[in-house]
Amino acid sequence: MNAQNFRRKSVNLVKTLLATATLIATSAAPAFATPKVEILGAGYGGNGCPDGSASVTVSPDGQELTLLFDKFIAEGNNPRESRKNCNLSIPIKVPQGFQISFYDADYRGYVSPYTQARLRAEYFFAGKRGPVFQRVFHGETDYNVRDSLATVANVWSACGKSENMRINAAMSARGRGIATVDSFDLAHRGLKYHIKYRACR
Repeated sequence: MNAQNFRRKSVNLVKTLLATATLIATSAAPAFATPKVEILGAGYGGNGCPDGSASVTVSPDGQELTLLFDKFIAEGNNPRESRKNCNLSIPIKVPQGFQISFYDADYRGYVSPYTQARLRAEYFFAGKRGPVFQRVFHGETDYNVRDSLATVANVWSACGKSENMRINAAMSARGRGIATVDSFDLAHRGLKYHIKYRACR
């Protein structure tokens, strides 16, 4: 066999091996496809988010949820309005054999001058206890904070069933002004939740 024929056969062998490897990878892909976890929406209630006062947006792939509020405003100089709360119920579709957990939560808002504000949020599934985050802000300030739940708690849903994530958020104000969650610039301020999941253990 001359050198030219040897090179030609070697190239053909490489092409055949590549085609076979591609076929195997394509055939195997569905078996290792990422399971589809979907956020289905959100229910809300409380004096900080009365019915019809919040807009709810779910990303097209069902992986992110954003809420924008009109009335989540605590008034430091009004004892009856100094604390506002919003309780969220977020239904999640979970594939059989998997569990879901929280990943992080982002909050944005505003605290006016001469005002001290406290933002508190509790995260849990029905029948379980979860982490609580608290922050204090001194006005005047625009705040943008993240509760990184994965770093402080290992809270998972029951195995193999869809769940309702629950978040109880509250804003309190003291002083002359107001403290808000999503009240001024609704195009840029919001509350966003992400999730993570794993195979059942």
